This record gives sequence, C-alpha cells and structure tokens, in this order.
Amino acid sequence: MIIRPSIASLFLLSFATVQVFGQNEEDALRFSSILPGGTARSWALGGAMGAVGADPGSATTNPAGFGLYNTSEFSLTPQFEVNNSKSDYYGTTATDSDNRFSFGNLSLILSSPNDHGSDWRSGVFGISFDRQASFHWEEHAVGNEVPSTILQKFVNEANGTAPGYLAVDFPFTSDLAYETYGIDPLDTTANTYISTIPFGSAVAQDHRISTAGRMNTTSFFYAANYLDKLYVGATIGLTGVRYERQTSHQETSLDTALDLKDLNYTEKLLTTGSGVDLKLGVIGRMGDHVRLGLAFHSPKWLQLSDAYTYSMSTHFRTPDANGNTRYIKDSPDGSFNYRVRTPWNVLVSAAYIAGQHGLVSIDYGYTDFRQAKLNKSLDRIDDYDFSTENDAIRSDFRATHSVRVGTEWRAGAWYFRGGWGIWPDAHANSDARQGTSYMRYTAGAGFRSKHLSIDLTGVYGTRDINYFPYDPALVAPVHERLTDSRGMLTLAFRP
Repeated sequence: MIIRPSIASLFLLSFATVQVFGQNEEDALRFSSILPGGTARSWALGGAMGAVGADPGSATTNPAGFGLYNTSEFSLTPQFEVNNSKSDYYGTTATDSDNRFSFGNLSLILSSPNDHGSDWRSGVFGISFDRQASFHWEEHAVGNEVPSTILQKFVNEANGTAPGYLAVDFPFTSDLAYETYGIDPLDTTANTYISTIPFGSAVAQDHRISTAGRMNTTSFFYAANYLDKLYVGATIGLTGVRYERQTSHQETSLDTALDLKDLNYTEKLLTTGSGVDLKLGVIGRMGDHVRLGLAFHSPKWLQLSDAYTYSMSTHFRTPDANGNTRYIKDSPDGSFNYRVRTPWNVLVSAAYIAGQHGLVSIDYGYTDFRQAKLNKSLDRIDDYDFSTENDAIRSDFRATHSVRVGTEWRAGAWYFRGGWGIWPDAHANSDARQGTSYMRYTAGAGFRSKHLSIDLTGVYGTRDINYFPYDPALVAPVHERLTDSRGMLTLAFRP
C-alpha cells in the first residue's frame, strides 16, 4: 500500500494569473491556409478562375471576373465532404475519418448594363458567401512501444518551481500532473521532480485529435466592364471563424512493475472570431482568345477569442490509504483574446478561350507565410506581445508558389471540366513538421440553358503532414496522410 501526500494549493487558483497558452505559430498557419472556393464549376476547373470569370468563384480569386457577367444570377452550392486520415507512429498505423454536409457557396449577382454609347458597358455588384476552410477532421495515432512519456514534458516544465506555485505558473500542464501523482518531488530544496514512468520505459500511446468548425467569408463586390476589353473589380470580405478541437493523449505503461498503469491528458479548445479582408483585381483581353488577370489579396485581419480547459487522469495499480487508484484533476477555465494577421497573396492568371468550344486556364499564386503575425487584442485585456511566437513564424515558415490549371469544353448545352492544383507546405525546409504539397484533382460536368444551370463536381485532395504529440525533444513525429473527397452541386438561376 502506498501513501500519496496532497498539497493545500487549491486556494492559489483564485489568485492565479493565467498564462498565455496555446496561441502559437500553428494558429497563425491554420487561419492563413485558405484555398479558393466558389461553385461546382470553379472547383471543377481546379480553382483556376483568375482570368476566366463569370462565376461566384471570382470572389476568392479575382473580383474583376464579375465584370464578365452580362446578366444577373442567383446560385447555391450544397456539398458533402469526407475527410480521411492515416497515421504512422513508431511503426504502427491507424486510420480515422469524418464527414460533413454544408453549403459551400451562396451568391447573388446583379448586372446593370449602362446606356448605349458608354465606354463602361456595365457594372456588376452583389454578395457571395463562401466556405473557405473546413476543420472537420478525426485524427488518430497509435504507438505500441514508445520509449517516451508526456510526463517528462511536465517534469522539465515544473523543475525549479515549488509545488505550491505550480497551480499559479502551470495550471494547465504540470500542475495537473502533480495533483494526479503523475510527477513527484525529487529534491524539495532544488524543487526538482521525477516522472512516475521513467523516461525511456516503453509505453503504449493513443493520441486522438478531433476538430470541427469552418472559416466563412461573405464578400460584397463591385466590378465594371470597359469596352469589353478591360474588367476591374474589388471585394470587401467579412470573415467568420469557429474552430473546435479536443485532443486526448493516453499512455499505458508496459512495465507491470511500475505502479502507474495509465494516464490521460485532455485538451478542449474553442476559437471564435471575425475579421475583414480586401481583394482587388483586373482582367484584360489580349485579342479574341487570350485573357490575362492580376489580383491582390490583402491579409485577413482577424480578432479571435480562445476558451480552453485541460484535464488529467491517472490510474495506479496499487490503492492508496483510502483505497483510491484513480485521480482526476481539471484545470481552471482559460480564455484569451488576440489577433491574427494572415499573409497577403498575389495571383497571376491566364486563360485561352477557344471561342464557344471551351477554354484552358492557369493561375499562379505567391504567398509568404512568414508575413503572418499574432498581435494583442484590440480590447487590450490581454497584452501579451507574442514576440516569441512571431519569431517562430519567421523562422519556421517560408514563401510558397502555388499553381492550378483547369479546362472546360462544350458539347451543345453540356460542359465537361477537369482541373488540378498544387499548394506547397508552408513549413520551412529545416522544420521537422514540413510535409508534402497539397495536391487537388477535380472533374465535373454541367448543363446550361438560358435561365438555368446545373453543375456537378467531384474533388479529391491529398497531402502528408508531420506533427508531434508533445515536446519534439522527447518524442518522434507522427507521419500522417490526409485525404479529402468532396461532391458538389450548384444550381444557378438567371432571369
């Protein structure tokens, strides 16, 4: 029978200053990794709509494309997505999946032809709602014999801090491990600690990440047509963010001589917020068959709020003096307000128009993810300056060059489309988290009459990523393949 002493430090929680926790370079990257959206048609063309236009997808690529509309239109795009993950962690594979139905796009385009004789042939304005990012993923990593433990992370963090102050300095991490006897004092004078699972002892680990949410942008746009040769446009986008994540890390000691049998460390995070961005674009006709486009996407200026809690539970083989073998400790509720500025983006586009028969288009995008930045909240309630995190953004990320191509061919009232795109991983070459480029393949078909269009598209995307379940100095990364499949249907009505 063992005796585990308790500490009388709970009263300190009412005086604790909650540390900045969780806001880091990965948060900036998450909200900066935005891909072009739009309708089933624009997705079927691989998102290469920058010089094509006449589609609600222009709101996320080149707003000058709205200038090519010669009639008003209302469209809606429901979609169904399936997101799959397959991980490899210390030689063991695991899979998981999630699926979701949503509205990808909802747009109202109003075309206003000018009087005959005016060089400005028409103006087009309206509103487009677009789901630019989906966060619905279930990720699962299993390691059957891992020579590491998350408890060592808490030991390293707690060293040098008296037990009575762990609740003040580390209420979401090492204090939870201490209160559940996952770590114990080693030297009470030097305030050092020891893990109840010796580092290097084999454990079985089960790491699960469940995420949900979306990033939506509602764009208000205006575009104009000059002599059917030059098109200019602009959008103001209002962005809404909701991101939910629950992470569960479980360890089971494989050495039955150890008293600690298993543990579970859980995080629950909710991020909500809003923001604004601006897009400017121009498209020019170079003869009857070629169009060239150029667009500038400003950063998104996001105001975000995090709410989070953590918990730790342990299970021992030997009961204590009171017969207890299980211990649970919950953190206080944490909250933090902050801002994220995403990188700006430049898009260069070209399209070859084969008369009424079809087209081929290509878009090139440049984004420097080192330009992302975390900032203090506008309300100044939380005044942390994020200098460490912004240094990490500049050192861990890089500039990327994305390319997407698409084609569309007509047979009477029917249209057949295909596309492809590549977006390189934003992590620097020297960063162990760098994965492969995101590759997206698309195909679709559509039917168009004078007043009605119906488009159907299938999308398949894949990429490999690397992430660490906890401190990279203590554990190997999880290698994971993510694939997303999507079916989209767009219905468009014209007067």
